[in-house]
Amino acid sequence: MGASLALVASAATAQENTRPYLSLDAAGKGVSACVAMAKENGWNMSIVIIDRGEDVVASARMDQALPASYKGATLKANTSLSWGMPTEQVNEVLENAPVYKQFPGILGIAGGLPVIKGENALVGAVGVAGSSMENDAACAKAAVEAMR
Repeated sequence: MGASLALVASAATAQENTRPYLSLDAAGKGVSACVAMAKENGWNMSIVIIDRGEDVVASARMDQALPASYKGATLKANTSLSWGMPTEQVNEVLENAPVYKQFPGILGIAGGLPVIKGENALVGAVGVAGSSMENDAACAKAAVEAMR
């Protein structure tokens, strides 16, 4: 019986290791890419990268970014992860089905993007806030691209 338990544990470990996930190294690259873009353009931003469990893997609040921008970035990341789509698309859903506006913690404005690995595996999300919606979205896109 001990041998069969070891075999099951071994198979479970092997299966677990093949599931796509968001690594700390990848998330760090995402934060660095966004911060570099923000510095280059004179934007003061916050960026939050979460894994599929909504835990923060990496984040930064630039020196002159308002504290509220960190909360906004977190809400955008959580919204994008929960809905599995960019936050501006969530806003379109909310406009067409206002009942979803009752869900707590939804921030359906540009600056949140899902992080997809492998064959459409949602492994996390990026949220960026602190500048215009266009700048937030551009910085989030740079972060996602750096994590590929």
